[in-house]
Amino acid sequence: MVRTSANTVDIAYDDLRDRLVTFQVKPGARLNESEIAAALSMSRAPVREALNRLIADGLVSFVPGRGFFGRKLSVSEIADLYDIRLDLETGGLRRMIETVPPDDLAAFLARWRATGERAEAMALPDLVAADEAFHLEIAELAGNAQRVRALQNINDRIRFVRRINLETPQRHADALAEHGRLLEAVAARDPERAVVVLRDHLARSNEEVRLQVQGALTRIYADDVA
Repeated sequence: MVRTSANTVDIAYDDLRDRLVTFQVKPGARLNESEIAAALSMSRAPVREALNRLIADGLVSFVPGRGFFGRKLSVSEIADLYDIRLDLETGGLRRMIETVPPDDLAAFLARWRATGERAEAMALPDLVAADEAFHLEIAELAGNAQRVRALQNINDRIRFVRRINLETPQRHADALAEHGRLLEAVAARDPERAVVVLRDHLARSNEEVRLQVQGALTRIYADDVA
């Protein structure tokens, strides 16, 4: 039965977005509207609208006369996304430290110190989710909804390479230590020190990504080579 409810666009959007950010749809793969609509038991119209929303998110591209495609990855594009992430997060971090109420700050510190203590035992998907949530909560506590939305969009587009970055045991350990130093600076309400720590943390991640992304792309397409 074909779905006709008003939320079919959201259903299609959520399904496609999840498949794109987890690379069930490979970068550069064509997205067939008819096949997607049939799989989701809906007409093509909400699928097309969902695909257009995903273009705005930067996860899908459209080629006239050819159709919709999963957005291709490149080392330079990922570096650009990390640069934008740096700008968003440092601005949010400063504002959060300067304006967050004491009770909210105490709750934030307690929550993420506790998470840090158990992070070594986390499965990789949980670790990636926790890493995203940590950085996103800083932006949320800064109180700018547009910054949060922009950072969420960046997170969607770098999730796979973020996962690759944290697969390395040494990088995993280093990232936890860097988060710990960031929490210390936040607890001291020292925005200058906190920004230095955050810049170093993101620079290390960016460099690891630069070194690993070619191998990651090879893994994505391994099935095509086999």
